[in-house]
Amino acid sequence: MNLTEMWKDMRTDTFDWTRHALPRVLVVLVVAFVLVRLLRAATRRLDRFSQLITTGERAHQMYQLRTLAQVINSVGVAIIFFLAAMQILPLVGLDIKPLLASAGIAGLAIGFGAQTLVKDVINGFFILLEDQFHLGDVVQIGAVKGTVEDMTLRRTALRDGDGTLHFIPNSEIKVVSNLTRDWTQISMHIAVDYKEQSEQVVNMARSRR
Repeated sequence: MNLTEMWKDMRTDTFDWTRHALPRVLVVLVVAFVLVRLLRAATRRLDRFSQLITTGERAHQMYQLRTLAQVINSVGVAIIFFLAAMQILPLVGLDIKPLLASAGIAGLAIGFGAQTLVKDVINGFFILLEDQFHLGDVVQIGAVKGTVEDMTLRRTALRDGDGTLHFIPNSEIKVVSNLTRDWTQISMHIAVDYKEQSEQVVNMARSRR
């Protein structure tokens, strides 16, 4: 086969692929893009709605929904991209069956090395399911204390009083102390002279609240 015949075959194959497969690829990409946009629009709308209510029992539920919205957005986008890739790969001439078989073997090998990641996701799922804390709560996890600024199934981000942002893998979360759930109290240490009257000191402290 000479170069001219090869060039004609390539042109024919390219024309056939452009005519039959390319429109399907574009449809899959457009559908995936639309689904991602709809998902992000829904989660953003839910997040804005949760910020409208700041008091009462419903506020607690809205903050919980706000946290779930972020997790649903990240997981949903990953699922959409995966499904779109499974539809596009056969259209570009790649047989996904060997890829899936190889992915199964590779996934088994990676699974042994990614046990911590699996623990992160499982623990993060139960944190959300049990509503241990959500965005905006002040919590203490181990030696780190701060406000929950971001949360995914894999890790939790806390902003402490100095402004430092701490990223904690969910598998490392053993004990959570939620300082703003339902009610809270402040412990104050006031230096008082022994000669002062206790009742007078208490009354002054109450008047300063």
